[in-house]
Amino acid sequence: MSSNNLELKKVLGPLQIWGLGVGIVISGSYFGWNYGLAESGFVGMLIATAVIGIMYVTLCLSLAELSTTMPHAGGAYAFTRRAMGPLAGFITGIGVTLEFAVGTAVFTSGAGYYVHFLIPAIDPILAAAVLYVFFFIVHILGVNEYATIEMILVTISVGVVLLFSFYGMPHISADKLFGGDLIPGGISGIWAALPYAMWLYICMEMLPMLSEECRDPVKDMPKGIMRAIYTLVILAILVVTVTVGLGGAEGTSKEANPLSYAIATGVNENSWLISVLSVVGLFGMLSSLAGAILAYSRQTFALSRAGYLPKFLSKLNKKRRTPYMAILVPGSVGFIFVLMFNPDRLILIATFGALVSYIMMNLSLIILRIKEPNLARPYKAPLYPIVPIVSIIISILALFSSVFKDPTFFFINIAIFTVAIVYFYVWARHHINSDAPEEQFSIITGEGENGEIKESV
Repeated sequence: MSSNNLELKKVLGPLQIWGLGVGIVISGSYFGWNYGLAESGFVGMLIATAVIGIMYVTLCLSLAELSTTMPHAGGAYAFTRRAMGPLAGFITGIGVTLEFAVGTAVFTSGAGYYVHFLIPAIDPILAAAVLYVFFFIVHILGVNEYATIEMILVTISVGVVLLFSFYGMPHISADKLFGGDLIPGGISGIWAALPYAMWLYICMEMLPMLSEECRDPVKDMPKGIMRAIYTLVILAILVVTVTVGLGGAEGTSKEANPLSYAIATGVNENSWLISVLSVVGLFGMLSSLAGAILAYSRQTFALSRAGYLPKFLSKLNKKRRTPYMAILVPGSVGFIFVLMFNPDRLILIATFGALVSYIMMNLSLIILRIKEPNLARPYKAPLYPIVPIVSIIISILALFSSVFKDPTFFFINIAIFTVAIVYFYVWARHHINSDAPEEQFSIITGEGENGEIKESV
C-alpha cells in the first residue's frame, strides 16, 4: 500500500491544538492526583506538583522543536527512531501506547464513578462500557468532529475549575493546609506523590502526534503546546491548594470526587456547586478519555504503518480516513484493565510508560543536535541543553517513584518492557516498512530494517 493511502487529513489549527492539549489533561484536576496526599500531605504534594510542572514545561519546549522538525503521526516514536534507531523508536512507541491505553482505562473508570455518583442506579462498569463505545464511534467519524466536541468540553471544564478555585478561596483553612505533619512521609513521601502529581499534566505529549493533521505544524504546534502547558500549571497549583485548603489532606486523599468533597467539607454540604462539579467533573473525564483514545490510536497506527505492529492495526476507514482498528483494539484491552485494577494502581502503569517516553524524547533532542546540527529546525528549544537535561533528570527520579508506592507495579512495568524488547527482536525488526513516513525520515546513516547500513530518503 502506498504511503499516500496512509496519510491523515490536515484540519487542525493552533486554538484546536491548545484545546486538545488542555482537554486531554483536564480530568487530572478532578480525579487522580489526590491519591498522592496520603504520603505527601499538602506541602509535599505542592512540591511534587511544582517539580513535575517543571518537568512538563521543559518537556514541552523539547517537543515543540522535535514536532516541527518531524511532523509525523508517529510523534515520540518518530523522534527516537531518527535519533537512536528502530529499537529505541519502538520502545518509546510502546511507552506512549501503554500510557494512553491504560490512561484511557483510568479516565473511563473515573467517568464511570462520576456517572454512578450522579445516578446511583447505574453501575459504574456499565457506564464505562457505554462511554468506550460512544467515543470509539466519535473517533472513527473523524478528528475534526472530535476536536469540535473537545473544545466544548474543555471550555466548560476549565471554566468550572476556575469557578471552584475562586469560590473556595475565601474559605481556605490554614490549619488544613499546614496543620499536623507538613510532609507525613518526608522525602520518600514526596517521591511517592510524583506519579499522582503527573496526573495534573499527563498526556500533554500526545500533541506532536497530531502534527500530521495540522494545517501548518511549523507555526501552530509550538504555540498550541506551550499555551496548553502554561494553562495547566496554573490550574494545577490552584486545584491542589484550594482542594486541600477546604477538605484537608487526609480526607481528600480517599475521595473519588475530591473537588465536590472539598466544597461539601469546607464551604457547605448543600452547596449548589457540588452538583455542578460532579456534572462538569464527568465532562472533564470525557474530555481526557476522548483525548487518550486519539493519542493511543495515532501511536498504534504509526507503529503499525511502519511494520512494528501487525498491519491490520493501520487500516483506515475509506471515507473518513481514520485508523479504526488502532482505535478499537487497544481500547478493548484498556477496558479489560478497567475490570482488573483499581484506578490508583493503573496510574502507576500509565505514568511509567509516559516517563520512559519522556526520557527517550529528550535524549533524542540532544542526540539530533549533536549528530545532525544542520537539520532544519523551524523552532529551537530555548536554553539548550539545560531544558532537555532538566527534563531527563526529573523523569528518571519520577520513574523510580512507584518503588515507594507499590514495588509490585514497578516490576510489572519492567516486565512489560522486557517482553516488548524480546518481541522486537523476534518479530518486529523483520517486518519494518521502509515506505512509512517515519522510516523514510530516519537517521542519515544507521541500521536498516534487517540490520544493514542505509541512507535516509
